[in-house]
Amino acid sequence: MRPLIATLTAASLGLAAAAVTPALAQVQQNNPNAANQSMETSGQARALRQEQTTQSNTLRMDIQRNQAATPAPNTGPNAIGPTGGTGVIGR
Repeated sequence: MRPLIATLTAASLGLAAAAVTPALAQVQQNNPNAANQSMETSGQARALRQEQTTQSNTLRMDIQRNQAATPAPNTGPNAIGPTGGTGVIGR
């Protein structure tokens, strides 16, 4: 499962990097709405990064929870062996 986290994290970083380009971050002087558009783009990129972080953290917690819920094999001196018989009746 850890390669899955690495893959998801790498993909999310790639998407976040692609969302914010230097051209989008620049404010154009001849466009009166340029500042608002720039802030909107930055806000969208931040929201995307936050969502990706949340999903990555949720996935990591699920994996950790599943690993913690898996019981360790009981191999100590009080271990209970297999139950049941040999399958043969009358011996």
